[in-house]
Amino acid sequence: MNRSLPLGQTMNALTLNLLGDLEVIRDGQVLALPPSRKTRALLAYLALHTRSLSREHLCDLLWEMPDDPRGSLRWSLSKLRRLVDTPGRTRLRADRSVVGLDTTDIDIDVVTLHALHGERLETADVERLELTAARYRGPFLEGLELDRFADFHGWCLAERQTALRAQTNLLAALVTRLAHTPERALPHAHAWVRIAPFDEAARARLVSLLLALHRPREAEQQLQLGVRLIREAGLPLNGQLLRAWRDTKRLAAATPTNAAPGTLSLPAVGELTLPDGDTLEVLRWAALLAPAASPATLSHVSGLDTNRIGAALEVAERRHWLTAEGGELRFTQSDMATELYAAISPARRQAMHRRVAEWLAGSPLTDLSQAQELTHHAQASGDLELAARATVEAGRFCLRICANEQAQHYAQRGLALAEEIDDIRRVCLALELHDVLYRAAPLADWDNGARDVVALAEQALEHGALAHARLGYQLASHIRWAHGQWSDAHEETLQAERAMRCSEGREQVIAMAETARCLAMLERDLEQATELLAQAREQAIEQRLAHPAIPLAQGLLSLHEDRFDTAEAYFKEARTLCKAMGDRLGEFQAQEMLLLMDLERDDYVGAGRHCKQLRELGERLRDGSEAPYAAAAEALCRYALEDDPDPFGVALVTLRHADARHRLAVLLLQAARLDLTRGRIESARQRAGEALEHARVLERRTEQLLAHALLAEAARRRDDVTERQYHAHAAEALAEAPVAGWARRRWQALREHPAAEDET
Repeated sequence: MNRSLPLGQTMNALTLNLLGDLEVIRDGQVLALPPSRKTRALLAYLALHTRSLSREHLCDLLWEMPDDPRGSLRWSLSKLRRLVDTPGRTRLRADRSVVGLDTTDIDIDVVTLHALHGERLETADVERLELTAARYRGPFLEGLELDRFADFHGWCLAERQTALRAQTNLLAALVTRLAHTPERALPHAHAWVRIAPFDEAARARLVSLLLALHRPREAEQQLQLGVRLIREAGLPLNGQLLRAWRDTKRLAAATPTNAAPGTLSLPAVGELTLPDGDTLEVLRWAALLAPAASPATLSHVSGLDTNRIGAALEVAERRHWLTAEGGELRFTQSDMATELYAAISPARRQAMHRRVAEWLAGSPLTDLSQAQELTHHAQASGDLELAARATVEAGRFCLRICANEQAQHYAQRGLALAEEIDDIRRVCLALELHDVLYRAAPLADWDNGARDVVALAEQALEHGALAHARLGYQLASHIRWAHGQWSDAHEETLQAERAMRCSEGREQVIAMAETARCLAMLERDLEQATELLAQAREQAIEQRLAHPAIPLAQGLLSLHEDRFDTAEAYFKEARTLCKAMGDRLGEFQAQEMLLLMDLERDDYVGAGRHCKQLRELGERLRDGSEAPYAAAAEALCRYALEDDPDPFGVALVTLRHADARHRLAVLLLQAARLDLTRGRIESARQRAGEALEHARVLERRTEQLLAHALLAEAARRRDDVTERQYHAHAAEALAEAPVAGWARRRWQALREHPAAEDET
C-alpha cells in the first residue's frame, strides 16, 4: 500500500513507527508485518537497543521453554530480515551468539521524540515541534504488551510511560508557545487532554482557548467534564479550571462576538450541574460505542431499562452533550467521548467491551460495520480467545458477502491472536482461521500451508477435538486437490473420515458426507464413498439435517454412473443449500458440474447461461482459478455457437497460469471435441494431447480415456495408423477401469461411429 508520509516523517530508506500500532515504511510504502506478535515485539525491542543482545536473553524475553525458543527466534529473525534488510544494506546482524539491529539510517518516531527533549522545548523551532507531535499515533507499541512475559511487559510499560511523559511535555510547550494564535494551539490542547484526561492544567488551557475562539458551549462542556473526571478519580481540584473560565470569559466579554446570546448559563462553583447517576452511565456507554450508538443498543448493553435510558438521554440532549441524528446518538464534541472513555477504569472498560462483543456475537452479522464493531469490542475486552473467535465470525461473514480481502485480513489478525492462547483452544481456532484464509485467497506457499494444517489436525486429534481434526484433514485435502496432488488429497480425505469414526451426531454426518464428496471428486474408493453417503443420508434424515455436502456427493456419484437427470437435480439442490449457507466455493462447484453436463449434452445455449452465472460468482470469489475458468468456459461456448476459436485460446493462457490442471483438462477436451467437428484436426490433437498430460499427472482415468479416444480419432483422420492403434489400445485398457459412465459412452460413440463427430 502506498501513501504520502505523515507530517514530521522524513523520506528515509526505512521508517519505524512505534507510537501506536507498530508500522514499518520503506520508501513511502507501508509494509505488511508478520502476523506473529512476538516477532513484531522483537523488532521494537531490537530497534531501541543500540548494542547487540544475546540470543539467550531474547529467548528468555519472549518465549517459553516448550515453544522451542531458539527455533522460534530463528523463525522470527528470518521474517524481520525481509522487513529491514534491503539490497546492499544489511541492518539485522546476527551470529550464533548475539543479535543486533543497525538503526543508523532508520527513522524511529519515539527516538525522534526523545531526541527533541534533549534540546530546550522553549527555544526549539515551533514547526519542528509540531511535526514531531503529529507523529504520536497512540501509546508506545499499542496492543503489543505481551503481559505473559514479565520482562518484556515491564520494559514496554516503562517505555510507554516515558514516551507519554515526553509527548505531554511537548504538547504543553506547544500550547504555551502558540497561545497568541489560539486556532493553531487548539488541536494541540485537545491532544494534550486526550492523553492526560485528569490533568487540570491541560483542561484549563483547553477551556481558555475555546473561550478565546468564542466557543463558550464547548468550553462549558470541557469545564464540567474536567471537574467530574478529576473528582471521580479522587484527585484534588486546585482551581485552575475555574480561574481559566472566569479570567478568559471576563476578557472575552469586552470583545464583541458572533456567538448567539443565551448559549451559556454556568452557575457558581457549588451549583455546577454535572452528569451523575443514569446520565453518566449512559454517557459512558455512548462513549464506548462512539462515534454512533442507538438507544436500542444502549438498552441491550447497559442493563438500564428503557425509561431510565430515555430520562438520561433527555438530560444529555438538553445539556447539548448528545444529539440524535438518523436514529443514532452522537456526541456534539468528539473529544468529550474520548475523555469520558479514558476516564473509565481499565477493568470496567474491558468488562463493558466484553458485554458489547457478547451481545453482537449473539446475533448473525448483517454488514461489514457490525463485523468491525464485533472484532473491535472483542479485542478491547482483553480476552484473547473472545477476540480470536470474533475474527472467525467476521471472516466467515466476509466470505458470505464475497468481501475476500477483508476476510483475509480478519483471518491473519485472528491467527496472530491465537498464537498467544494456550492449549487446544489455540489449535481449534487456528484451524478455523486457516479455513477462512484458504477460502478468502489461494495460498502463496500452498505445500507448506497444507503441511501446517495437517500438523494442527494431528494436534486436534491428540486432544480429542475430532470435529476440528476432520476440518484440518479435509482442508489439506482441498488444498492438495486444487494443486493436482490427488494421491495426497485422497489420503487426507480418508484420514478425515477415520478421525470422525468415534464421533456422533451432526459432525459425524458432515464428516461422512464430506468424505464421500471428496472421494467422488477424486474418483477413488467409490464403493466406500457410496457406503458413507448412504449412512450420512440415513442419519441426516433422522436428525433433520440438511448439508450441501450430501447432495454434492450424490450428484457426483450419479454423474459418474451416467445418470444425468438425477445428478442435475442433486447439483441444483446443493447449489441452493450452498447459497443459503454462504458457501460460495461449494456453490461454484455445483454450478460448474451443471455446466459440464450441458456441455456433454451439446446444449451450448444452456451452458452459456451457466457460464454467465459462474463468471459473476467467480469475479466475487478469491483470486483463484474460478474466474479464469468461468471466462474460458464462456469463450468455449462462443466457439461452439459462433465458430470463433480465438477468444478461447486467449482465455486458456490465464487459466494455465491459475494452476488448475483438472479444470484446464476438462475444457481442453471439450474444445478438442469441437475442433474435430469443425475439421480442425491439428488443433484437436494438440489440445487433447495437453489434456492427456494433465490427466496423467492427476491420475484421472476419466480424462485420460477421453483424451486417448479423441487422439485416436484425430489419428484416424490423419491416416496415422501407428498413432491411432496406440491411443485406441490405451483407451480400451482404461475403459476396463473405474471411469465415469458418460466418458465410457463418449468413447464408445467415437470408436463405433466416428463420423458422428464430423460435421463435414
